[in-house]
Amino acid sequence: MTVRNRLVMAPMGVEIVDADGMANDAIVAYYEERARGGVGLIITEVCAISYPHGANSVHQLGLSDDSFIPAMAALTSRVQSHGAKIAVQLVHHGKVSRVDIAEGRDVLVPSIPEWHGSFDMVGDLTAEELGLMAAANGGEPRLKAMTTDDIAAVIDDFASAAVRAREAGFDGVEIHAAHGYLLSGFLSRQWNRRDDEYGGSIENRSRLLCDVLAEVTRRTGGDFPVWCRLDALEYRTPDGIVFEDTAVTARLAVTAGADAIHLSAYGDMTSGPAFTEGTLPHREATHSALTGRLKTLIDVPVIAVGRIRPETGDDMIAYGKADLIAMGRQMLADPETAKKIVERREADIRPCVNCYVCVAQPFFDRTVRCAVNPVLTNEVELAGVERSRATSPRRVVVVGGGPAGMEAARVASRRGHSVTLFEAADDLGGALRFAALVHEPNLALLRWLIRQITEQGVDVRTGTPAVPAVVRALDPDVVIVATGAARAPCTVPGADRRFVVDGDHLRAMLTGSGDVSEARKKLPRLVRAGAGIGRRLGVLADPERLARLTRHYMPIGRRVAIIGGGLVGIELAEFLVERGRTVTVFESGPTMAAEMAHPRRWRVLADLRDHGATLVTGATVDEITDTAVCYRTTGDDRGARVDVDSVVIATGLTADETVADGFRRAGFDPVVIGDCTGVGYIEGAIREGFHAGLAVG
Repeated sequence: MTVRNRLVMAPMGVEIVDADGMANDAIVAYYEERARGGVGLIITEVCAISYPHGANSVHQLGLSDDSFIPAMAALTSRVQSHGAKIAVQLVHHGKVSRVDIAEGRDVLVPSIPEWHGSFDMVGDLTAEELGLMAAANGGEPRLKAMTTDDIAAVIDDFASAAVRAREAGFDGVEIHAAHGYLLSGFLSRQWNRRDDEYGGSIENRSRLLCDVLAEVTRRTGGDFPVWCRLDALEYRTPDGIVFEDTAVTARLAVTAGADAIHLSAYGDMTSGPAFTEGTLPHREATHSALTGRLKTLIDVPVIAVGRIRPETGDDMIAYGKADLIAMGRQMLADPETAKKIVERREADIRPCVNCYVCVAQPFFDRTVRCAVNPVLTNEVELAGVERSRATSPRRVVVVGGGPAGMEAARVASRRGHSVTLFEAADDLGGALRFAALVHEPNLALLRWLIRQITEQGVDVRTGTPAVPAVVRALDPDVVIVATGAARAPCTVPGADRRFVVDGDHLRAMLTGSGDVSEARKKLPRLVRAGAGIGRRLGVLADPERLARLTRHYMPIGRRVAIIGGGLVGIELAEFLVERGRTVTVFESGPTMAAEMAHPRRWRVLADLRDHGATLVTGATVDEITDTAVCYRTTGDDRGARVDVDSVVIATGLTADETVADGFRRAGFDPVVIGDCTGVGYIEGAIREGFHAGLAVG
C-alpha cells in the first residue's frame, strides 16, 4: 500500500451508525470529510467481526456477513475518491462485549478473571453518569473461558470479515489486539491464566493473534495489507502486558504475516486515571519512546499514536522512531489537519483542547461530540457549509470577544459578511483567556480564534465597549451579543475580607482584562508591585508567558481555599498546586467538576490528590474568618475549619443579558449567544457562535 503522506487517522469509536451495524450516510460523510482533509490513511472505528456477537455497541460497524458489504463499498469508494486509503479495524471485544452482556449471551474470555481492579473510577462519577454507564454496560457478564472450538470459530470470523473487507474495497485491515479486547486479553498474563498451548509463556499467549494473522493473510491472498494494533504496556495492571512481552509478540506477529505494527497502550479498565495514561493519554507523545524501541526490533513499518503534535511526529520520523503518525482526537477537531500540515499551515489547525468530551460519549453508548467542532457527526448537513460564500453579504456587529463572539465572527466573515467585533477589554478572549492560563491546551484555541478572525479581516475593536449609538452608526444588518456571564455576589459571611477574591478579580489581576482597579483593591501591596512588573514586561496579554511568570509571583497566599468545585474551581486548583500552593476545594454537591467530561475529571482529580490537595464534597461554608474557612459536610453538623491565607470564590456564574437588553431598548433585535444566556463553557460557546455565524444571511 502506498499512501500520499505519513499521516494516519487513528481508529476511534464514534457510534454514528444506526443500531444495525450498517455503514450509513452519516458515517460515510464523517470519513469522507477526513479524506477530503488530506490524511494519507484512515483506519475506521472498531468493526465487529461477528456483529452483534462480540460487539461493544450496536452502534458500531459490523462485517459479520455479506449483507454488510454494499454499504461498506459505498464508504470505501467515497473515501478513496479523495486520494486517501482506508483500512477497517477488525475486533472482538471479549470481556467488554457490552451487547453480549445486555442480550444475555456468553462473554468470551481467555480464562475466568481472578483480579477485578480497584474501581477507583466510580467515586468521581455523577449519579447520572453512573446510571447511564450501568444502562450501557447491560448488567453482569456471563463469562465463558474459551474452548478450542471457540478459538477456531473466532479465527474463522476474523478471516471471513477480512475477506469481506477486501470485497468491499478496503485497502487493508488492522487486527485489534490491544485495549483489553479479546486478543489483547490473551496477550496479558493477568487476563490469560490458561494452561494449554494458548497460555503460559508469551509465545503461547501470542499464539491466537498469530493464528488470526496467518489465516487472514492466507484467506485474503497474501497480497492484501494486514497489520495489528498492540499494547506497549498495561498501566496499573498487576501481571499486565510489559514492553518486553510486546517486543516478542511483535516479532512473532510479523512472522505470522503482520505488515505493520500499530503501537498503543492500555490500563486497568476499572481505573479512571489509567484510561488517560494508556488508551487516550493526557501527556503528549506518551508512548513515543517505546515506539522508537520497537522500531529497532522489527523490519515492518511502525505506526505511532498517543497525542502526538505535528512537530513531534516529524521528529519521530526523522530520527527513525516511527514510520507513520496516527492522530485521533485531533482529526475530530479539524478534519483538514493533514492538509494544513502538508501545506505548512500548522497555525491554521483548529486544535484539540484535550477535554475528553469526545471519548466520554461511548461510555454511555452515545454518539461522539467535539467541544471545538460543531460539525462533527453533522457532516451530511454541515460539512463545507462554512466554506461556502453567502449569496447576500451582510454587515454584522459582534459584541463580545470571548469564544462565542470570536467563533460567530469567524464563521460569518469566512462566508463573506462584513464583520465588526467590539471587546471592552484590552485583549480578546474573555473567559477563555483565563481558561488558557489554567489549562494550556485552551491557549492554542485562543490563538487559533484570534488568528482566524485577524486573517479574515474582521474589524476588531478592543478596549471599546459597544454602545447602541456607536453600533447604530455602522448600520448593521445583524447584531450578535456574546458578552459572557455575570457573577452573583457571594453571601458567605466574611466574603468581603481583603484576602478573599473571586474569579473575576483573579482574572483581572492576572490577565489585565476586566476591572483591574477593583482587583487591585483586593490584593496585597507586594502582589500589586509584582503585577506591575509583569505588565511593564508585556506578559499579561500572553497567557503562556504569564503562566511562566506566575511561578515567581502570584496574587494568592500559600494556603488557599477555593469555594466551588466545579470546572472552574478544579482547573484553578490544578493551576495553584503546580505553583506550590496548599489547596482545599469546597464543593456543595456530591461530585467535583461535574461539568468536566468524566475522563478528564478522573485525571485532574487524581493529580490533585497526588499533589496533596484536599477535596471536600457536600460542603456548606458557614464563615470566612481572618485566618480560616469554617464549614460543615453532609451528615456531619459538628463543623470543621481549615486555616488559609487566601480564599477564591469560584461560584455564582449566572446568565446576564444586561447588554442585550440595552440593545433591545435601543430598537435592535440582537442574537444572543454564549454564557450570557446560560453557562455553557467552551463547548456551548463554540457551538452557539458557529450557528449564529452560519445563520447570518
